[in-house]
Amino acid sequence: MADAASSSEFVDVRMVVDLGERHLAVGIIDSDGNVGVRDRVVTPTKDRLPALTRLIHRVLAATPAEQRPVMCAVTGPGPVDEERGCFSPLGRNDWDGLPIRDSISDIVECPTILESTGRAYALAAAGGTSVIGLHLGDDVDGGIVVGGRLLAGERGSVGAFAHLGVEVDGRPCICGKSGCLETYASVRGIEESTGRGLVSTPTSLITQSGMMVARACASLAAMMDIHRIRIGGVVVEAFREAFIASIHSELEERSRLTHLRDLDVAVSQFHVLAGASAVALASDLVRPASL
Repeated sequence: MADAASSSEFVDVRMVVDLGERHLAVGIIDSDGNVGVRDRVVTPTKDRLPALTRLIHRVLAATPAEQRPVMCAVTGPGPVDEERGCFSPLGRNDWDGLPIRDSISDIVECPTILESTGRAYALAAAGGTSVIGLHLGDDVDGGIVVGGRLLAGERGSVGAFAHLGVEVDGRPCICGKSGCLETYASVRGIEESTGRGLVSTPTSLITQSGMMVARACASLAAMMDIHRIRIGGVVVEAFREAFIASIHSELEERSRLTHLRDLDVAVSQFHVLAGASAVALASDLVRPASL
Protein backbone atom coordinates (compact mmCIF):
# COMPACT_ATOMS: atom_id res chain seq x y z
CA MET A 1 0.00 0.00 0.00
CA ALA A 2 1.26 3.46 -0.81
CA ASP A 3 2.05 5.82 2.03
CA ALA A 4 3.37 9.34 2.38
CA ALA A 5 5.91 11.27 4.40
CA SER A 6 4.60 13.82 6.90
CA SER A 7 5.66 16.80 4.81
CA SER A 8 3.47 17.78 1.87
CA GLU A 9 5.79 20.56 0.71
CA PHE A 10 7.81 18.50 -1.76
CA VAL A 11 9.76 20.46 -4.38
CA ASP A 12 12.04 19.34 -7.21
CA VAL A 13 10.29 15.97 -7.04
CA ARG A 14 11.95 12.87 -8.49
CA MET A 15 10.69 9.33 -8.98
CA VAL A 16 12.90 6.44 -7.87
CA VAL A 17 12.49 2.82 -8.93
CA ASP A 18 14.27 -0.37 -7.92
CA LEU A 19 13.94 -3.55 -9.99
CA GLY A 20 14.85 -6.70 -8.10
CA GLU A 21 14.30 -10.42 -8.38
CA ARG A 22 12.18 -10.30 -5.21
CA HIS A 23 10.51 -6.89 -5.38
CA LEU A 24 9.51 -3.94 -7.49
CA ALA A 25 9.68 -0.68 -5.54
CA VAL A 26 8.65 2.82 -6.63
CA GLY A 27 8.75 6.04 -4.64
CA ILE A 28 8.70 9.82 -4.82
CA ILE A 29 11.52 11.84 -3.19
CA ASP A 30 12.21 15.54 -2.82
CA SER A 31 15.50 17.37 -3.36
CA ASP A 32 16.66 16.39 0.15
CA GLY A 33 15.97 12.70 -0.39
CA ASN A 34 12.86 12.59 1.79
CA VAL A 35 10.55 9.81 0.64
CA GLY A 36 6.91 10.67 0.06
CA VAL A 37 4.49 8.34 -1.67
CA ARG A 38 5.98 4.88 -2.12
CA ASP A 39 4.80 1.39 -2.94
CA ARG A 40 6.24 -2.06 -3.62
CA VAL A 41 5.10 -5.48 -4.80
CA VAL A 42 6.62 -8.92 -5.14
CA THR A 43 8.36 -9.30 -8.50
CA PRO A 44 6.19 -11.50 -10.73
CA THR A 45 7.70 -14.51 -12.47
CA LYS A 46 6.44 -13.23 -15.82
CA ASP A 47 5.01 -10.05 -17.39
CA ARG A 48 7.32 -7.86 -15.33
CA LEU A 49 6.98 -4.72 -17.42
CA PRO A 50 3.16 -4.62 -17.16
CA ALA A 51 3.48 -5.15 -13.39
CA LEU A 52 5.96 -2.29 -13.14
CA THR A 53 3.71 -0.08 -15.25
CA ARG A 54 0.76 -0.71 -12.92
CA LEU A 55 2.89 0.07 -9.87
CA ILE A 56 4.13 3.35 -11.32
CA HIS A 57 0.59 4.41 -12.24
CA ARG A 58 -0.52 3.62 -8.69
CA VAL A 59 2.23 5.76 -7.17
CA LEU A 60 1.48 8.62 -9.57
CA ALA A 61 -2.22 8.41 -8.74
CA ALA A 62 -1.39 8.78 -5.04
CA THR A 63 0.98 11.71 -5.67
CA PRO A 64 -0.42 15.26 -5.50
CA ALA A 65 -0.72 16.90 -8.90
CA GLU A 66 1.79 19.62 -7.96
CA GLN A 67 4.41 16.98 -7.19
CA ARG A 68 4.94 15.58 -10.68
CA PRO A 69 8.48 14.19 -11.03
CA VAL A 70 11.07 16.19 -12.96
CA MET A 71 13.18 13.08 -13.54
CA CYS A 72 13.26 9.38 -12.72
CA ALA A 73 16.14 7.15 -11.59
CA VAL A 74 15.90 3.37 -11.98
CA THR A 75 18.23 0.76 -10.51
CA GLY A 76 18.46 -2.82 -11.71
CA PRO A 77 20.80 -5.66 -12.66
CA GLY A 78 23.72 -4.17 -14.61
CA PRO A 79 25.36 -3.44 -16.83
CA VAL A 80 23.24 -0.76 -18.46
CA ASP A 81 22.84 -0.69 -22.22
CA GLU A 82 22.60 3.05 -22.82
CA GLU A 83 21.83 2.78 -26.52
CA ARG A 84 18.78 0.58 -25.98
CA GLY A 85 17.80 2.04 -22.62
CA CYS A 86 17.72 -1.29 -20.83
CA PHE A 87 19.56 -3.51 -18.40
CA SER A 88 21.77 -6.16 -19.96
CA PRO A 89 23.04 -8.60 -17.31
CA LEU A 90 25.15 -11.63 -18.12
CA GLY A 91 23.24 -14.89 -18.04
CA ARG A 92 19.56 -15.54 -17.55
CA ASN A 93 17.66 -12.59 -16.15
CA ASP A 94 14.09 -11.59 -16.91
CA TRP A 95 14.95 -7.87 -16.87
CA ASP A 96 17.39 -8.36 -19.74
CA GLY A 97 16.52 -6.24 -22.77
CA LEU A 98 13.21 -4.85 -21.51
CA PRO A 99 12.73 -1.23 -22.70
CA ILE A 100 12.73 0.18 -19.19
CA ARG A 101 13.91 3.74 -19.93
CA ASP A 102 11.48 4.49 -22.72
CA SER A 103 8.57 2.79 -21.00
CA ILE A 104 8.98 4.78 -17.80
CA SER A 105 9.67 8.04 -19.63
CA ASP A 106 6.44 7.61 -21.57
CA ILE A 107 4.44 7.04 -18.38
CA VAL A 108 5.99 9.68 -16.14
CA GLU A 109 6.70 12.19 -18.94
CA CYS A 110 10.17 13.11 -17.70
CA PRO A 111 13.79 12.10 -18.39
CA THR A 112 14.77 8.68 -17.02
CA ILE A 113 18.22 7.47 -16.04
CA LEU A 114 19.24 3.84 -15.49
CA GLU A 115 21.98 2.65 -13.16
CA SER A 116 23.11 -0.74 -11.90
CA THR A 117 22.11 -1.75 -8.39
CA GLY A 118 25.73 -2.07 -7.25
CA ARG A 119 26.91 1.26 -8.60
CA ALA A 120 23.89 2.96 -7.03
CA TYR A 121 24.65 1.21 -3.74
CA ALA A 122 28.19 2.63 -3.80
CA LEU A 123 26.85 6.14 -4.36
CA ALA A 124 24.47 5.75 -1.42
CA ALA A 125 27.29 4.43 0.78
CA ALA A 126 29.71 7.23 -0.14
CA GLY A 127 27.91 10.09 1.57
CA GLY A 128 29.83 12.57 -0.59
CA THR A 129 33.23 11.00 0.16
CA SER A 130 35.33 8.27 -1.48
CA VAL A 131 34.30 4.63 -1.17
CA ILE A 132 34.36 1.27 -2.88
CA GLY A 133 30.88 -0.24 -2.68
CA LEU A 134 30.33 -3.98 -3.04
CA HIS A 135 26.75 -5.20 -3.38
CA LEU A 136 26.15 -8.93 -2.91
CA GLY A 137 22.69 -9.68 -4.25
CA ASP A 138 21.43 -12.08 -6.88
CA ASP A 139 24.57 -10.96 -8.70
CA VAL A 140 27.76 -9.34 -7.43
CA ASP A 141 28.00 -5.69 -8.42
CA GLY A 142 29.52 -2.51 -7.09
CA GLY A 143 30.89 0.93 -7.77
CA ILE A 144 33.75 3.28 -7.02
CA VAL A 145 33.10 6.80 -5.76
CA VAL A 146 35.90 9.35 -5.55
CA GLY A 147 35.21 12.65 -3.81
CA GLY A 148 31.49 12.07 -4.10
CA ARG A 149 31.64 11.35 -7.85
CA LEU A 150 30.65 7.94 -9.18
CA LEU A 151 33.32 6.80 -11.64
CA ALA A 152 31.86 5.77 -14.98
CA GLY A 153 34.49 4.52 -17.44
CA GLU A 154 34.03 4.23 -21.19
CA ARG A 155 30.78 2.24 -20.92
CA GLY A 156 29.53 3.39 -17.53
CA SER A 157 30.35 0.11 -15.83
CA VAL A 158 33.20 0.87 -13.41
CA GLY A 159 32.59 -1.35 -10.39
CA ALA A 160 31.42 -4.51 -12.16
CA PHE A 161 33.37 -6.64 -9.68
CA ALA A 162 31.50 -9.89 -10.33
CA HIS A 163 34.25 -11.40 -12.45
CA LEU A 164 37.22 -10.41 -10.36
CA GLY A 165 39.32 -13.55 -9.93
CA VAL A 166 39.60 -14.59 -6.27
CA GLU A 167 40.51 -18.29 -6.46
CA VAL A 168 42.92 -20.03 -8.84
CA ASP A 169 41.19 -23.01 -10.48
CA GLY A 170 38.03 -22.18 -8.54
CA ARG A 171 34.40 -22.73 -9.42
CA PRO A 172 33.47 -22.40 -13.10
CA CYS A 173 31.70 -19.15 -13.95
CA ILE A 174 29.17 -18.28 -16.63
CA CYS A 175 31.67 -15.79 -18.06
CA GLY A 176 33.92 -18.67 -19.17
CA LYS A 177 36.56 -18.25 -16.47
CA SER A 178 36.85 -19.93 -13.10
CA GLY A 179 37.23 -18.61 -9.58
CA CYS A 180 35.22 -15.41 -10.10
CA LEU A 181 33.83 -13.55 -7.08
CA GLU A 182 30.37 -13.99 -8.58
CA THR A 183 30.45 -17.74 -7.99
CA TYR A 184 31.28 -17.34 -4.28
CA ALA A 185 29.40 -14.23 -3.19
CA SER A 186 26.17 -13.90 -5.21
CA VAL A 187 22.87 -15.58 -4.38
CA ARG A 188 22.89 -17.42 -7.70
CA GLY A 189 26.48 -18.57 -7.41
CA ILE A 190 26.09 -19.79 -3.84
CA GLU A 191 22.82 -21.59 -4.46
CA GLU A 192 24.17 -23.26 -7.58
CA SER A 193 27.17 -24.55 -5.63
CA THR A 194 25.10 -25.93 -2.75
CA GLY A 195 21.85 -26.95 -4.40
CA ARG A 196 20.09 -25.27 -1.47
CA GLY A 197 18.42 -21.99 -0.67
CA LEU A 198 20.67 -19.22 0.58
CA VAL A 199 19.55 -19.50 4.23
CA SER A 200 20.53 -23.19 4.23
CA THR A 201 24.15 -22.57 3.23
CA PRO A 202 26.57 -24.61 5.40
CA THR A 203 28.77 -22.63 7.78
CA SER A 204 31.92 -23.81 6.00
CA LEU A 205 30.74 -22.23 2.75
CA ILE A 206 29.68 -19.04 4.51
CA THR A 207 33.23 -18.79 5.82
CA GLN A 208 34.62 -19.49 2.35
CA SER A 209 32.40 -16.80 0.84
CA GLY A 210 33.66 -14.27 3.39
CA MET A 211 37.26 -15.18 2.57
CA MET A 212 36.69 -14.57 -1.13
CA VAL A 213 35.04 -11.22 -0.49
CA ALA A 214 38.01 -10.23 1.70
CA ARG A 215 40.42 -11.13 -1.09
CA ALA A 216 38.48 -8.93 -3.47
CA CYS A 217 38.42 -6.07 -0.95
CA ALA A 218 42.17 -6.22 -0.37
CA SER A 219 42.91 -6.24 -4.10
CA LEU A 220 40.51 -3.40 -4.85
CA ALA A 221 41.83 -1.23 -2.03
CA ALA A 222 45.42 -1.81 -3.12
CA MET A 223 44.65 -0.92 -6.73
CA MET A 224 42.40 2.06 -6.10
CA ASP A 225 44.04 3.53 -2.97
CA ILE A 226 40.64 3.95 -1.33
CA HIS A 227 40.53 2.80 2.29
CA ARG A 228 36.74 2.81 2.83
CA ILE A 229 34.89 -0.25 1.55
CA ARG A 230 31.22 -0.83 2.25
CA ILE A 231 29.46 -4.15 1.69
CA GLY A 232 25.72 -4.76 1.51
CA GLY A 233 23.05 -6.92 -0.06
CA VAL A 234 20.91 -9.93 0.70
CA VAL A 235 23.91 -12.26 1.08
CA VAL A 236 25.17 -10.13 3.98
CA GLU A 237 21.72 -10.16 5.56
CA ALA A 238 21.49 -13.95 5.29
CA PHE A 239 25.03 -14.84 6.43
CA ARG A 240 25.45 -12.23 9.17
CA GLU A 241 28.10 -12.64 11.89
CA ALA A 242 29.96 -15.69 10.57
CA PHE A 243 30.35 -14.06 7.18
CA ILE A 244 31.54 -10.73 8.58
CA ALA A 245 33.99 -12.44 10.93
CA SER A 246 35.44 -14.41 8.02
CA ILE A 247 35.94 -11.22 6.01
CA HIS A 248 37.86 -9.50 8.79
CA SER A 249 39.93 -12.58 9.59
CA GLU A 250 41.09 -12.93 5.99
CA LEU A 251 41.73 -9.20 5.69
CA GLU A 252 44.24 -9.39 8.51
CA GLU A 253 46.33 -11.67 6.29
CA ARG A 254 45.85 -9.71 3.08
CA SER A 255 46.15 -6.06 4.06
CA ARG A 256 49.79 -5.71 5.11
CA LEU A 257 50.74 -3.12 2.51
CA THR A 258 51.62 0.23 4.05
CA HIS A 259 48.72 2.06 2.46
CA LEU A 260 46.25 -0.62 3.59
CA ARG A 261 46.96 -0.31 7.30
CA ASP A 262 43.93 1.92 7.84
CA LEU A 263 41.65 -0.16 5.62
CA ASP A 264 38.06 0.33 6.76
CA VAL A 265 35.76 -2.48 5.62
CA ALA A 266 32.26 -2.53 7.09
CA VAL A 267 28.68 -3.54 6.35
CA SER A 268 26.23 -0.83 5.32
CA GLN A 269 22.63 -1.71 4.56
CA PHE A 270 20.06 0.75 3.23
CA HIS A 271 16.36 0.87 2.47
CA VAL A 272 15.36 -0.55 -0.87
CA LEU A 273 15.11 2.81 -2.67
CA ALA A 274 18.32 4.32 -1.25
CA GLY A 275 20.43 3.51 -4.29
CA ALA A 276 17.98 4.92 -6.79
CA SER A 277 17.54 7.99 -4.56
CA ALA A 278 21.30 8.57 -4.50
CA VAL A 279 21.41 8.36 -8.30
CA ALA A 280 18.46 10.74 -8.65
CA LEU A 281 20.01 13.30 -6.32
CA ALA A 282 23.37 13.08 -8.08
CA SER A 283 21.98 12.92 -11.60
CA ASP A 284 24.30 15.67 -12.80
CA LEU A 285 27.28 13.62 -11.62
CA VAL A 286 26.44 10.41 -13.44
CA ARG A 287 25.43 9.68 -17.01
CA PRO A 288 23.12 12.27 -18.60
CA ALA A 289 19.43 11.66 -18.32
CA SER A 290 17.78 10.99 -21.66
CA LEU A 291 14.38 10.41 -23.10
